[in-house]
Amino acid sequence: MSEINYKIILIGNSGVGKTSFYRKIITGEFNEKNISTIGIEKKTLDLTIDIKKDGKKEKKKFVISLFDTAGQEKFRSVTLNYYKGSDGIFLLYDITDKSSFENVKTWIESIKDSLGRNKDSKYAVVLIGNKLDLAEENPDDRQVTEEEAQKICKEYEMKWGGEHSIKSISFEELTKLYGEYVEEIYHVVGENSCSQQKLKKGIKYKKQKKGCLGRVLSDD
Repeated sequence: MSEINYKIILIGNSGVGKTSFYRKIITGEFNEKNISTIGIEKKTLDLTIDIKKDGKKEKKKFVISLFDTAGQEKFRSVTLNYYKGSDGIFLLYDITDKSSFENVKTWIESIKDSLGRNKDSKYAVVLIGNKLDLAEENPDDRQVTEEEAQKICKEYEMKWGGEHSIKSISFEELTKLYGEYVEEIYHVVGENSCSQQKLKKGIKYKKQKKGCLGRVLSDD
């Protein structure tokens, strides 16, 4: 079985739960005292899933470079450098923080500036609402409805990743959800992704195909 290489980055405002998602999918644990990411963290993960296509299922093996990025404005220029060559973006917001949702549009613009604005630019954005546990504990804390999120997904052609609680979701459930997100990316990007075209780490490349512009940064 051949391997499919994807680069996926986690973005969103500071405090929305990017690092909690990143570390739980890696370690299986949730830490209440996660320190804000400074710059970039990266981990390579293997994932084998059954892809549904043309009414059939086919097993695919993915090698995913998953990047956790800093949400603070002062690190934004560093984060932007890592957009290049991304096949998928997990864009998180906090359903109890209206400003984190309002900034989704700003994040989308930064994605388009880096990865392209035309249909030949192959990448998928998955919008994910976090901190469902807080809204369930106190409904008055909810500031963003699911309908609002689905509306902006339709407007900007994003995939809707649903509302979740990274804190309370089990590792097994999160792994399943992660696989579903990767499958969504696969249906947009396919197997000939920008990451698949890299020859060596840290080597500059010119346009290999439409939508694959940029500099490949070292994975180390």
